[in-house]
Amino acid sequence: MGINGISTGYYEARYTNVKNKANAAGAGFAGSMGKTAASQAASFALHISNEAGEKAIGCATDRNGSVTVYKPKDFDLSHPVYHVKAWDTEGNVTAERMVDVAEVDPNSADYLDMFAYSSHLADSGKCPDAQGAFVGANAIYNSDNGYSYFDKTDWFGMIRDMMQMQYDAGNLAGYVKYKQFLDCLEQ
Repeated sequence: MGINGISTGYYEARYTNVKNKANAAGAGFAGSMGKTAASQAASFALHISNEAGEKAIGCATDRNGSVTVYKPKDFDLSHPVYHVKAWDTEGNVTAERMVDVAEVDPNSADYLDMFAYSSHLADSGKCPDAQGAFVGANAIYNSDNGYSYFDKTDWFGMIRDMMQMQYDAGNLAGYVKYKQFLDCLEQ
């Protein structure tokens, strides 16, 4: 991990997944698995602050890149609007927008809008586990599917599916986590 730009006031944490060289050079099954893992190494950056000095209230990464939700300096809790920015895996900005959480429709919203909404729920204390529930549901639900940050999704249906999966697995804590998030979304 490295932190870039400390003297500039812009902080970026960059992570790279690197496989142990001893395993990669090994023989047999362990060696071939090491080579496979090394060839699939991932790299991503979390953009913790920005040029405007806005406070990050949510950062997430996946195979598409990374997304950060910033609270603007003129933030008004009575009308919460957040600055959302997305980067691809190469560090190029792919999207930047302001998201008014009052206008987000969980029946048909993209990842960026819903991540802003879940970040708002967590930051405001209305649902402290909202970000984790959102990111977890998206990761599991879309693990076998290609998706983009811009695909419209029925998040109510996805969260209900996640609740049922947790219930069927006997994971009551997971069920309650998704149930609390769903309850907040439905209010």
